[in-house]
Amino acid sequence: MIEFISQNNKKNLILFVHGFCGGEATWRNGTAKSFPELLLDDPEISGNYDVAYFSYFTKLLNLFAKAGKVSTILKRVFSTSHGKLANNISIEEIGNLLRTEIRFRLQSYENLIIVAHSMGGLVTKSAITKDIQEKTPSKIKLFISLAVPHHGAEAATYGSLISENLQIEGLAPLNDFIHKISDEWLKTSIRPTTKYFYGTYDTIVKKTSAAPSDKEKSDIIPVSEDHTSITKPEGPNSTVYIAVRQTILDFEKCDPGMSNLEFQELLDDTNFDDELFVLKLISADIHKTSIREAKEVFLNAEYIRKIFNSPSDQKRLADLYKKIRKIYQTSYSKYVHDGIPNSGLLLTDVHETILKEDKTFLDTFIPFINAIHKQGMLHQLSNSEDEEIWWTKNIPASSLKKLLKEAEDD
Repeated sequence: MIEFISQNNKKNLILFVHGFCGGEATWRNGTAKSFPELLLDDPEISGNYDVAYFSYFTKLLNLFAKAGKVSTILKRVFSTSHGKLANNISIEEIGNLLRTEIRFRLQSYENLIIVAHSMGGLVTKSAITKDIQEKTPSKIKLFISLAVPHHGAEAATYGSLISENLQIEGLAPLNDFIHKISDEWLKTSIRPTTKYFYGTYDTIVKKTSAAPSDKEKSDIIPVSEDHTSITKPEGPNSTVYIAVRQTILDFEKCDPGMSNLEFQELLDDTNFDDELFVLKLISADIHKTSIREAKEVFLNAEYIRKIFNSPSDQKRLADLYKKIRKIYQTSYSKYVHDGIPNSGLLLTDVHETILKEDKTFLDTFIPFINAIHKQGMLHQLSNSEDEEIWWTKNIPASSLKKLLKEAEDD
């Protein structure tokens, strides 16, 4: 199922997924270099990525299947061959096979970029949505959709008149599979970054199907190609090649999941002295060592917030903040009822609970966010005038105004 074009132990992989009745030839224009080979000619790509194909059985072979069904059954029953009997399976099942390949054959890779054509894009979406349903962090970080029939392909309707091919049924507009996968795709905020390419001369998958629904704000890229030529660039000067290459390089530079996210050290102990979260800690007589630690995790949380600023990431962060607030409220309730004797231990209890819940209650699909960032998010909440996060008991509203006034006066 996986055929490597380049395998040099990189941490990132570009995986090409063909469409209906496709294969390796999908990506090649005659005797010219294939799409993957053109990418590997670029030193920025070859220096950071391995490249591979994901192949699966897909043939227009079930023509007049009803008439030949009895003959086919007899051949299967009396055949002496012990080899695999390849046959068309559903798009959803191919997506399951892709997940298996990623889990076991591609487990050494940290990040996957998938370039998928036509039905291959539905295979990819099916794999991604299954990961989301099962709460499995997906390695697919960028999905480049080339003429993918996200809302079905009209040609599939005609194909179904002469074939019982499960893949043609899955491509037809208004079918249950298309509706199910589209609904799952739209209702989640944790799908990967997706770029939608469509051919202006494509009569098989038109723009209305190749582009996302109106509810999803995404990058839609038209190219002067048809349904076949969109995967067969003539050379390095082809617009579709240049656009895909640049999309990959731009994503790598901007997405922290594709780069090293280093821990930010607090270089100056006086940083954040005037911030509300620090004033709250001081007013509770928290030890200066703990205050410095709070400043440092706050710094890292601020760094994360600046990087993960897309609408989908903001939704994920908002959910994480709610959970962190819940952890604080639980610890504070123990503190109020003397289950925790002092403010310093209250702070410690919240920090320790965040560490303990990092991979369970506080688990998130946002890459590279760890317990340190989550502890910092606690102090981000404390830094808001609207959040009732304190480290002493029974703080009146007037105390907040007093703290802010003292900071202004200093």
